[in-house]
Amino acid sequence: MTSGRFSVRVIYRWRVRSHREGDFVRAWTQATRTIRDRVPGGRGSLLLRCQADPQLFIAIARWDSLEDWQHFRSGPPPNPKAFATLEALSHLLSHEVFYEIEDDRSPLFHPDDPKDEPND
Repeated sequence: MTSGRFSVRVIYRWRVRSHREGDFVRAWTQATRTIRDRVPGGRGSLLLRCQADPQLFIAIARWDSLEDWQHFRSGPPPNPKAFATLEALSHLLSHEVFYEIEDDRSPLFHPDDPKDEPND
């Protein structure tokens, strides 16, 4: 992390067309490798497939900062073919951005703030 910039995780949810799950995984793999290798701040991601609903996929992407992710989202896709395939094979249900809190030394963690207390 650089000064004042915090790592983020972006969680994406897709519904994939029936019987096209393998094609989706291949396109996602190409897209995420391209991001990791060519896009500043992109640190790779993890793809999950729902056991109860095999057409539901979740990806968790890691970015050096919110600004890096926003810059990526505002530009053209780094691998147009892979991104076009993803779009053709799936419906993006949602994406959400989360700040990464690595430990209690993070400036985002305030142990004296009652809002930061864990719920039992």
